[in-house]
Amino acid sequence: MTLSDAEIADLRRLLEVQAIHEVMLRYARAVDRADSDLMDSIFWPEGTDNHGMYEGDAAGFFDRARAARGDTERARHHLIGVPRILSREGDQTRVETYFIFTGVYGAGANDNLGDVKEATVGFNWGRYRDLFEKRDGEWKVLHRVTVYDVVLAQPYDPAFDFFNIPLGINRGAVEPRDATYESEW
Repeated sequence: MTLSDAEIADLRRLLEVQAIHEVMLRYARAVDRADSDLMDSIFWPEGTDNHGMYEGDAAGFFDRARAARGDTERARHHLIGVPRILSREGDQTRVETYFIFTGVYGAGANDNLGDVKEATVGFNWGRYRDLFEKRDGEWKVLHRVTVYDVVLAQPYDPAFDFFNIPLGINRGAVEPRDATYESEW
């Protein structure tokens, strides 16, 4: 079977969307697990990030996010949608990717939440508006703006007991303590 030129073009586009999706999935894992090495594979060295509460170089945002994983932030979790390519010019493409972020903060946290007096769970729903650039066959983010659609916070009432999940078992952690970083499964 021979593919038509249109089918080859469609296949190339699907491969590019998949490559960009892989970057976005690495981003979620890097931020959630505080994985510095993985974060280096997301943005170009001169990449910028405007998260609203932070605007500057992408490395600075990650340093800020990693620092928040100290004693007061208990967990974070991203869900990433499939990227939608909005436009493309040469080796640059504008991409919109939906996300859901959940963060659990202990009393005393202060990550643009104000003075947190009790354990709090924060939810952000929105979209990453990214300018991706392809260099030497590799896609990475050059510029990011985070667009927030819903932001809310409420007291955190963990339900591990309700679901009969023992404390400390099967709970997410920063790398390398997270179960997915173990070499044997």
